[in-house]
Amino acid sequence: MKDEEFGQRSSERPAQNTDTYIPGVCNIDRKGRWIRGAGAFAGLVFVVIYNEKWHLVFSHPVLYATGMVLLATGTALSLIQAMASFCVVDGLLGRTLISADHLTAPVRSPESRKKDTTRALLLIGGAFVVGFLFSAVLLISEINASR
Repeated sequence: MKDEEFGQRSSERPAQNTDTYIPGVCNIDRKGRWIRGAGAFAGLVFVVIYNEKWHLVFSHPVLYATGMVLLATGTALSLIQAMASFCVVDGLLGRTLISADHLTAPVRSPESRKKDTTRALLLIGGAFVVGFLFSAVLLISEINASR
């Protein structure tokens, strides 16, 4: 489909999944997205294993839920970072992994650093909400299954 069918030219579209640093939007390259995507997949595997075998480690559902919140939040954060092309650690530390020599480079502009910090905190908050809700659903299903 052509871009004109949607009423937008490609120059008007917001840049996503690019290898160009855009303050508050994109601070990692393709390799960084792949690494975070692989981390999200590994996290999903750990979440499934933990959900099935938690009773071997913990004897109380509250401990299970706490562990699940941590695992699910980490998994959600990895997935969100991969999809958003944005590393929260680099955003909070004021650096970018997109440079000509593929090394971390500091972000010099205070306005850009503020945008990166705001985006990083937003992604962390979103990942926590997803992890918490996912864990709550699983905890409710575990409690119902034990009756």
